[in-house]
Order: sequence, then structure tokens, then C-alpha cells
Amino acid sequence: CADLNALFVGLARSVGLPARDVYGLRVAPSEFGFKALGAGSEVVSKAQHCRAEVWLAGSGWTPVDPADVRKTILEEPPGNLPMNDPKAVSVRRALFGSWEGNWLAYNVAHDLKLPGSKEAAIAFLMYPQAENRAGFLDSLDPDKFKYRITARELTA
Repeated sequence: CADLNALFVGLARSVGLPARDVYGLRVAPSEFGFKALGAGSEVVSKAQHCRAEVWLAGSGWTPVDPADVRKTILEEPPGNLPMNDPKAVSVRRALFGSWEGNWLAYNVAHDLKLPGSKEAAIAFLMYPQAENRAGFLDSLDPDKFKYRITARELTA
């Protein structure tokens, strides 16, 4: 998702539109009912997601999610859906100008120097980070860096 949204942000900026990546975490099932677009359980350790925003005059920061449109096309049964498939059309229409409410944003940072770190800045912060004397652990290597993130709905 970070690659497609970065491409969108770059294209928007190239024509003079302010745009930014927004990093967060899926914490609930998708209202579309698509497994790939939501959290399937309270364990959300692999539910990180990047979305984008573009500044539109008169509207302000406007959410877009080209990565979830692509994810729907690739992963919803039977897979590799055509762009005119009803599933693809519904997601494409819904995710320009809005995001699903099953996701929490936590930063828009790039080239971030982590407090107390002896390592160089990281390109973006979407996954948990850890560092030991040898340097950063690979947050994408589950055999070497283990973590568990959980989320659940609380009622007042």
C-alpha cells in the first residue's frame, strides 16, 4: 500500500496538488465485507495500512485509497477482477473522497529520526520498530522480530 499511495502522492504533487501519505492500522472488519480490507480478529499485528490525502481547494484534506482499490481487484474472489467488476466499481467509487472507518491513522512522517536511536532516519513509520546494539531489527521479518498488536472495540 505504501508504494501505490506514494505514487499517487507523487503524481498529485507533480501537478501542483498538495498530497501526503497517512500511515495507520486496520482495527475492524471492512464494511464492504471484503476480508482483505479489514481486520479479521483482535490480533492486528499485520494490519498496517497506508492511505493518502490530497488537498482540494474548498474541501481541504480529501482522503483517497488507491491501494485498497487495487487490493480488492487482486484479492477478492475469484481474483484478478476486471476494473468494471461490481466489487471493483463499488470500492473505486467509495474510496475517492472517503476512507472506511475501520482504520486508525497515526502519522504522516517521512525521514523520521526515532528518539534515542543511533541509526539513520527511517523513510516512514508504518510498522513497529526496534533496535539493539547491532542496529534496527527488520520489522518485516517475523522470524527475527516478533511483536503482537491487538485492538478491540470498547463501549461506553
